[in-house]
Amino acid sequence: MFPRTLALTAAATAVLALSIRPAPPGQARDQVRPLRHDTAAIVKLIAVRVLDADGRPAAGLRKEDFKLFEDGQPKTITEFETHAITPAGMAMTPAPPPSGEAAARAAGVMSRRFFFFLDQQATDREGKDKARAAALRFLDTQLRPGDEAAVLGWYTASGFYLREYLTTDMDKIREALSGPTETPPSPAEVVNVPADDMDLGVEDAGPERNVREATEAKVETYGFSLSSEGRTRTTGTAPGSGAFARADFVPRLAEIAEIFKTIPGHKSLILFTARNMGPDAARLGRLFGAAGTAVYAVNTQDWKAGPFGTKFHYIWTEHSLQDLAEASGGRYFADINEAAAIARDVQDLTGNYYVLGYYVQDSWQGTYHKIRVEVDRPGARVLVQDGFSDSKPFDRMTDFEKDIQLLDMLWSEAPPSGLLSLPVDPLVVGSGEKAQACLLSKWEAGSRTGPPASPVEVIVLIRDERGGILLSRKWTVDLTPYRGRTVWAYLTTPLAAGPKELRLVIRDRASGDACVGRSRFEVAAPSDAGIRPGSVLLFEAGPAASYLRLPTGPSRGPKDKAFAAGTSLQALYRLIPKEGFPLVDEVGPETRRVTAVVPLEIRTLDAEDRPLLSVEASLVSLTDGGERPLDVEIRDHVSSEGRPDVLAVDVLFEDIAPGRYELVLVIEDLGTDRRAEVRKTLTWR
Repeated sequence: MFPRTLALTAAATAVLALSIRPAPPGQARDQVRPLRHDTAAIVKLIAVRVLDADGRPAAGLRKEDFKLFEDGQPKTITEFETHAITPAGMAMTPAPPPSGEAAARAAGVMSRRFFFFLDQQATDREGKDKARAAALRFLDTQLRPGDEAAVLGWYTASGFYLREYLTTDMDKIREALSGPTETPPSPAEVVNVPADDMDLGVEDAGPERNVREATEAKVETYGFSLSSEGRTRTTGTAPGSGAFARADFVPRLAEIAEIFKTIPGHKSLILFTARNMGPDAARLGRLFGAAGTAVYAVNTQDWKAGPFGTKFHYIWTEHSLQDLAEASGGRYFADINEAAAIARDVQDLTGNYYVLGYYVQDSWQGTYHKIRVEVDRPGARVLVQDGFSDSKPFDRMTDFEKDIQLLDMLWSEAPPSGLLSLPVDPLVVGSGEKAQACLLSKWEAGSRTGPPASPVEVIVLIRDERGGILLSRKWTVDLTPYRGRTVWAYLTTPLAAGPKELRLVIRDRASGDACVGRSRFEVAAPSDAGIRPGSVLLFEAGPAASYLRLPTGPSRGPKDKAFAAGTSLQALYRLIPKEGFPLVDEVGPETRRVTAVVPLEIRTLDAEDRPLLSVEASLVSLTDGGERPLDVEIRDHVSSEGRPDVLAVDVLFEDIAPGRYELVLVIEDLGTDRRAEVRKTLTWR
């Protein structure tokens, strides 16, 4: 095992989503005594590949042909499945039952999981183009329904990266494979926010004193690493470059192999590189083989250096990549130009396997269990995961395991089961060529539906449509004094036009209790329309809200108090009611009136003309499409030079049935007949 003193990059680590389960549901967060965990027997499913003497998949095996051992003790095989690739997809014998069990298996052992690894540093320009073409060829001709894929690799300047995590959406994978050669990640920060410095001001009346910014007590710039505190790089050489990269690549790949042991499913690493790893190659191959992951290594170099800087065509039939692939149970492909043949061979080698199942008892002690599988067929080679670990309480995890669990919550396509979902309201305000996103979240500290009322770490990730990291931040906040109170936390940051995705995780630093928030939103491109509305922010009457502004660091652009990084909610929505709180999730049945605050960029023919606005409102059912008009009362309209106008209106409701709706506001400038529409999705309880 390689030492793990160097901080892993988030992109490298995220792809290794560790299946460390959260504590069983129903446990009290404030329990002081040691936790007791469920030890009920469960069925453990294991993917097994069997190769014949020629290295081809061995077909026709029965359950009776297999023997399974855990920690040297024979186990009774209770489940047995044969998986074979067909033109229509993966065929399974016996056929899965038409129930949720089939879906669960498809998301686990039954599914094939392909990791496309593009080594950008050890591949020349032509090799990169051929690698992308070969990967796309496999994607377009060989992947089947239910398969999952991910795109990761190694950059010259910044080391490991993740372009797209495991997903069944092959359009995302296609986009990730076709993306730019290298987009270095943006800096991230760790910000410790002591409770004494938060000053949420619950008793304050009015938004001017009530909107507070959390104090940046400690700020550490650490590139794109999200590793635990105290584990940082000490080398002065830039990660991923020069001699450091050559020394660092193998240890990082070894760590990936170790963590692959915890990922369920039938895993394959398709590695595009020309890197010569020498004697380390076979050892790495054995590590991947022990993780139940076959490596299919494709050499991206089809030339050899000649005299005077010339090159001549050459196929490297003997290479350390062959040692890596064969030791893992995979295959080496020397000629990258044979993309069609590579795709067919990988399909054949990965499309035929078996699944064995037996009963295990989870001790919740983190015990590692060795697995051995034997098959009654002369000359056969069995490829199976070396073993697995029991679940373990959070306080017994290593820092490394805690990092992986955190990044699993951030990067997985669907949040891990059993985690609370936080309501998030993505607000976008545009002005000219600029746009500011204000990401608002409701935290009910200490409740069953909110984050723990304790010291927590808060992590936010914003990605673009290509999976590129636009913002990566981590804060520490003590929510202990705010038990039983609701805090509306937010951050603001400038963003370019296009689709965006927000991922938020709040995790108790002691117990590991966590909740997640996710949202997809669109930043509209600049428009010549006469009225350009921003996102509507809704308020319900009640006590004055308490806000926590999460600092995002200094702005790198020109000074602009309205659109600099870290702009306050009050600066963007200047007509926030002095009393009341934001609606970011559900509307109660007793609600009869809400205040809608809408920023407006209004272009008039004469700069001195003040627009005369009217507003119409309606509620559209997302169930049946039915629409009903609503009464509207304009409260205020303010203008200020260099900023969008802000309009505040009261919208009245009556007898709204439970369900999902869209609130539609149509705003018109009566002087010019120009109109704009803004929509907000709401859930009525």
